[in-house]
Amino acid sequence: MGDAVQDATLLMGVHGVLTRHPWLTPPEGASASGPPEDASEAEDVDVFGLAVNRAEAYGWSSTLLGAGMELGGSRWGHNDAGEDWTQDGRVREVGWLQVDVPSGLNRQRLPVLPVATVLGDVLRQVGDVRVTGVHTVAPVHLAPDPAAALLYAAHWYELADPGAARNITVTVSGREAGLPGRGGRVREEALACAYGRMAVEPVDTAVNLPGLSRSPTGKVQTEGMRRALAFRCRVPMWSLDAAAWTTEVFVEALRATGTAEPVLITVSC
Repeated sequence: MGDAVQDATLLMGVHGVLTRHPWLTPPEGASASGPPEDASEAEDVDVFGLAVNRAEAYGWSSTLLGAGMELGGSRWGHNDAGEDWTQDGRVREVGWLQVDVPSGLNRQRLPVLPVATVLGDVLRQVGDVRVTGVHTVAPVHLAPDPAAALLYAAHWYELADPGAARNITVTVSGREAGLPGRGGRVREEALACAYGRMAVEPVDTAVNLPGLSRSPTGKVQTEGMRRALAFRCRVPMWSLDAAAWTTEVFVEALRATGTAEPVLITVSC
C-alpha cells in the first residue's frame, strides 16, 4: 500500500462519442493492419503518438533523448496512452493519457488542464467529438497550494452564456478510511475554490454515471479504491475544459481537507 500512496501517476480518460473525419476513415472492408493500398496511412495515428507530438509543441513534456535535450520545466513524463475509436455512436473512452508527475512542482498545479488540453487537441484532430465525461486518477499528495490560480480559472467562466449552465455529477473514490466522513468539508472547500461559479450538493454515492464508459482505464492505479463521495454540481457550461476545471476544484478541496493519497475523480454530464 505504501507504493500506492506515493504513486506519482496522473491518468486522465476522456469519454464520449467520436466520429472520425471521413478522410481518416478506412475504406469499407479495409484494415489498419492491411497493406498500404487497402488502408489509409492515417490509420497509423493513435493517441500516444499525437499526444507526444502535441505536448512537445506546447513545451509541457518531451521524449527527446540525449545530452542537452532535457526540457526545462517539464510538467510530466509520458507513460502510456490509448483510445477506443469504435464507430458505433455509443459512449466510449475515446482517449486516455497516463503521465508521471514530477515531485517538487514549484507552485505549478497538477497538470490536469494541460493533459486535458492535449487530449482535446488530439481528439479534434482525428474527428468530431462530443465529450460526456472525464475520469482522473490524481496524485493529490503532490498537489501544491494553488494560491490564486483557481480564482483566475473561475473568472474564465464569467463570459459563459447563462443559458449554457449544466448539471453534472462528480464522484470521488479513494483508499482513505476517513474520506467518506469528510463530505461536508469537501463540499465547503469546493464551493470556496469555485468562487461562486459552481453549485455543489451531496448525492448518494450509488449515483449513475451515464457519461462514462463501462470500464475506464486505470484498474491498477485504482486498486483498493472505493467510491466515498458524490456530488451534483451545476457549472456555467459543459466542455472538456469545464470538466478539467471541476476536477481541479475537487483536487484542491480534497487536499485542503486532509487527503494525502491518490484519488479517482469522475465528472459525468
